[in-house]
Amino acid sequence: MNLAAIAFLASAVVPAQPAAFETVNLRMTVDSCTFVPGTVRVTMSSNLIRVTQTLNNCFAPGTPQVADVQLGALPSGDYRVELYATPQATGTPIEQLSFQVRDPVAAPSRPLTNYTGLWYNPQQSGWGLSLFQGATHVTFGLLFVYDAANRPEWYSLQGAHWTDSRTLAGTLFRTTGPALGGSFNASQVTYAQVGTATLDFTQPPGQEGRARLTYSIGNTNVTTTVVRISM
Repeated sequence: MNLAAIAFLASAVVPAQPAAFETVNLRMTVDSCTFVPGTVRVTMSSNLIRVTQTLNNCFAPGTPQVADVQLGALPSGDYRVELYATPQATGTPIEQLSFQVRDPVAAPSRPLTNYTGLWYNPQQSGWGLSLFQGATHVTFGLLFVYDAANRPEWYSLQGAHWTDSRTLAGTLFRTTGPALGGSFNASQVTYAQVGTATLDFTQPPGQEGRARLTYSIGNTNVTTTVVRISM
């Protein structure tokens, strides 16, 4: 084991103040020669998280690099991380960190689970909806469809709010701007409100993993059932 790999360790928990069930990472500064990503293992016992690894033997230090190791999506509470330079969590850890996971600020309405993912209609492959739901349940969506001339159209679902634990509603915007490549002029980016969208995640028995999508864009009104792609 090359102890030079340990000399510049400066690990931190990211985000620094995670919310309940937000993905937490351990951000380490590692030696690019001695660090072997495939050997990293994360185990948890109660509120103690252990990170182990197997290091390469190197004659000279490698270039310092940043490595993020996912610790998990954790409930609220106090946690401790122990980092080891060996494949077994024995002896004295080379580093120890403590952090707290807090409950998110209460909102008038909030979902009870996370609906992040890609949603589509299996009978109408080619269009869909991408959703990202943050730890505090702020949700952003991107609807990708085709217009009457079969040209691709993209609409962002912004300002989305939860009307209850299973219903998300928001405004659809069309964004235009300069083509990628060369100089990008941000002043040419424009936003236009074009419609609304609602997602109902009510799941009757036997229809789990589905949602009812309703959206209106101009004179087009669509109601359809979408399912989350299993990845």
